[in-house]
Amino acid sequence: MKINIILFVFTLFASCSKDSLTDSSGTIISLSPIWSSSITDDGKISESGIIRSTIYSNNGILVGGRSNGYRSLLWLKSDLGTILWKWQDYPSRVGLGSIDLYFPFVFNGDIVSQCSYYNIRIGLTDGKSKWANISSSGFDIFNCFYSRSLYTGVQGINNENKKTPGIYTVNMNNGKQDLFLPVKVDPTDALAGTGFSGEVSFSYQFVNSNDTLISMIVTDPPISGYRYRMTTSLYNVSKKQWIYERASLFNANKGGVSGKPVILGNYMYVCSGDGMACFDMLTGNNKWTNNFTDGGGPSGFLTSSPLIADGKIFIHNENTYLYCLDPSSGIQIWRQGIFGTCSHMEYLNGVVYFVCGGDGKLYAIDAANGNKLWAISSPDLKTNSGASFDRYVGLVPPQNGQKGKIVVTTGLNAYCYKAYK
Repeated sequence: MKINIILFVFTLFASCSKDSLTDSSGTIISLSPIWSSSITDDGKISESGIIRSTIYSNNGILVGGRSNGYRSLLWLKSDLGTILWKWQDYPSRVGLGSIDLYFPFVFNGDIVSQCSYYNIRIGLTDGKSKWANISSSGFDIFNCFYSRSLYTGVQGINNENKKTPGIYTVNMNNGKQDLFLPVKVDPTDALAGTGFSGEVSFSYQFVNSNDTLISMIVTDPPISGYRYRMTTSLYNVSKKQWIYERASLFNANKGGVSGKPVILGNYMYVCSGDGMACFDMLTGNNKWTNNFTDGGGPSGFLTSSPLIADGKIFIHNENTYLYCLDPSSGIQIWRQGIFGTCSHMEYLNGVVYFVCGGDGKLYAIDAANGNKLWAISSPDLKTNSGASFDRYVGLVPPQNGQKGKIVVTTGLNAYCYKAYK
């Protein structure tokens, strides 16, 4: 009987060690995927595009790939990895070397996003474009579609069309934009010849006391050293009046707005330069500012959009740390060493997932204490030294009592892993 128990334990250990491998600290460094799927049709690496949020719907998930020598968008079945459609419907050949989706979202069964130099709307069921327009206001990661609102901030980088910085409405039938609300910018001491006339770097629509409001961050033209001043504004759409037009958010710094700000209650959390600020959207008052100067000095800019989950804020900084902060005070709860520019983060059941650009590994971090649960390298490094994980992570939510899934890409293949828990 004892022999049978020993054999059972040995068999169980052998099975686990086949599926995963841990280092001396207990961090999983190798894990068998649920499935893998080729995302390139010629065996060449698809240059890393970036999709800055998960697009998942009806057992499908969006990833970047390569088709006919150009980057493409692929819609995969999340349970098998089967390719359902490919998208390459560029309105011109300009920008074909890059597909970067800036915070896409699902609108009435379609994907809506800015894609590099284009604004796009793609049907989820067939991958066909409803429209794909060349952006009329230049290249800017916050140029449009910040949320499931029809409002968009427009800026003035290389502003040949002399468009007014402000809030624009978007016609969802054709993608065309119309000025809804111009904003004040301060050109005092602005550098000459930059082509930057100011911008709405972020806007957020919400309801307070039965009135529809738009909170926004306005970035002025740069001054010496390419430093940017930022203010916050609040407009009452229902009453067609400003509640406040300019409240100082950041003094001049070199960062600009970095990543997509996040909202918790009446508070907005914004990254810029080497810091993060929290302010009350209803008043414009700053609640706290946290400057990240440890670990090798100021970073220059924060590279990921912050994540609010589990009652905490998570933020990556170029100084090689992942920080966990208290939203009410900005005080650091913990920090974990990482390496380089990282992807956006996803959260599930107490675990934060992301891909680190510095080492190309897929990380899973315990949200409670910052411990590393995963630090997984790309399986494709065995055959191609350039095929690290891309700076993208997709989350498939749990279904039918099963664990959720994490989807990542290498430029050669998409891999799907069972979530840590």
